[in-house]
Amino acid sequence: MQIQSLNIKQLRNIRSCQLNFSDGLNIFYGQNGAGKSSLLEAIYTLGNGRSFRTARHAKVITDNTDAFTLFASFTENANNRKIGLMRERSGDIQIKIDGEKVTKLSELSKSLPMQILAPEQYELLTRGPSGRRKLLDWGVFHVEHSFLYDWHRALKVLKQRNQALKQSHGKSYEVIKSWDSQLVPLSYAIQEKRKDYLFALEPIYQKILKQFLPQLESSFYLYPGWKSDESLEVILERQFGVDVKTGFTHSSIQKADLRILINGKAAAEQLSRGQQKLVTIALKLSQLKLMQQLKQVNPVFLLDDIGAELDINHQKILLDFLANQPENQQIFITSVHLDPLKRLIKGYNKAKVFHVEHGAIAEVDSSENNNSEN
Repeated sequence: MQIQSLNIKQLRNIRSCQLNFSDGLNIFYGQNGAGKSSLLEAIYTLGNGRSFRTARHAKVITDNTDAFTLFASFTENANNRKIGLMRERSGDIQIKIDGEKVTKLSELSKSLPMQILAPEQYELLTRGPSGRRKLLDWGVFHVEHSFLYDWHRALKVLKQRNQALKQSHGKSYEVIKSWDSQLVPLSYAIQEKRKDYLFALEPIYQKILKQFLPQLESSFYLYPGWKSDESLEVILERQFGVDVKTGFTHSSIQKADLRILINGKAAAEQLSRGQQKLVTIALKLSQLKLMQQLKQVNPVFLLDDIGAELDINHQKILLDFLANQPENQQIFITSVHLDPLKRLIKGYNKAKVFHVEHGAIAEVDSSENNNSEN
């Protein structure tokens, strides 16, 4: 999976640009605020329909313009494909994949899977379970596409159950039982797919984490969204009164949490901020590795601001990992400085380097940069 070319119009400080990429390594360097992260934001949006930096779509659009547009050509199993996307200030989005209109963002993810490692994600362990659940479900979806079907069905039933709860004051549990007969098997199916994914991911994660933090023993615990020592059927019936009072379901898959443990205890309570960041990096890299192994697919990998709060030693470990990726693994990296990346550039036959300044992006000769820095 490689993006061959990208056309960006009116995204943040990038007014207009046309770029051709390497199938392997692509590096963008320049001062803070130059537009490096905006470029990765554009690439990420191609595969997700939304930004990784903000939920407010209007903030991504260049000032005094009405919309941003993206158009890319990419290859999948030697097939040439195209994606076009326009996002308006109202939030309306128009998507075409290979010339056909698409309404589901999941179609973007299926067509152009990508993994991102960015400073915005480094508080994964200390924030609420939502971010960890999204990280988990990203992985499950990309190795088992039927997961999304179960997930959407479960959310639909859950919404209907919550609506019924609001109308159930003074009534018995029987009025809600029909929804539970649908919700329970869907919840168990989703839980099993999450468990299977983590079972495959955990040893890869542990091996990668040892490279960054060799002294730590880490493991996963998946909280399903209800007390696992009881059946969900029993819990839902017992909590019916509480659910009616609040108008929503307290126990189900939307409450799940991927808990990262260090020596059997919550990682967030034991690790420094720097160590927490390394755990997040290991999680992301292990997801990339697992997808390569299980699906024979190399998702586009985005790394924003490699120098952010990462010391030289751990930067080297991360770069060594990236240097040992399959030849057809496409990587995009942003950095303020080019020097720390010159060894990585040398290791790639197909590396491209771009300089970013005030939203203008220009390709530079990577061999000249390496020679000048020797």
